[in-house]
Amino acid sequence: MSQTFRPNSLALAVALAFPLAAFADSAARIEFSVGDVRALAADGSSRVVARGTELASGDTVDTGSGRAQMRFSDGSFVSLQPQTQFRIDKYAYAGKPDEDRGFFSLIKGGLRTITGLVGKVNRSNYKLTTSVATIGIRGTEFSVAYGNSINVTTGAGAVDVCNDAGCLTVADGESAYVANENTMPVIIEVKTDLPPPPPS
Repeated sequence: MSQTFRPNSLALAVALAFPLAAFADSAARIEFSVGDVRALAADGSSRVVARGTELASGDTVDTGSGRAQMRFSDGSFVSLQPQTQFRIDKYAYAGKPDEDRGFFSLIKGGLRTITGLVGKVNRSNYKLTTSVATIGIRGTEFSVAYGNSINVTTGAGAVDVCNDAGCLTVADGESAYVANENTMPVIIEVKTDLPPPPPS
């Protein structure tokens, strides 16, 4: 994982301890962007994003040839690769495990994420959906590359990769491949290939 993406332990502890302090009503805030990264709102309006841009439920981030990193109000981080479209389907965090939600869609491209407090108690409250499979968490760090198929690598914790053919648990350090929505996910040796960001 890139050094610019991994927060130090103190920063992560502060983010998890005081996740709502800087967010008001937004779901997430852009921490880093390079290139022509845009956000498409649910009403169809489009805007360029930069450091400090706030994102809400319904927003789709399109990196184009650029990159972006965002922090959510529960302390989670998401790093988006070039040529990625990532939608915040429904997000709510108020420190109430039965009501908090983190539902996202990876429409295309790749991402790395360190999950936060949403889903730690009630795992069904967090899902990352693609047309091939849905990924649920057990409190973790993972990477996904998605085209017509998906590759998933778990960096810490575990994820459950599920589709119409069944579910597969991908544990710490393991990788999985899903050919399509009707084919069972399988463990593979090849790690998810996400190019590192260019030097700053």
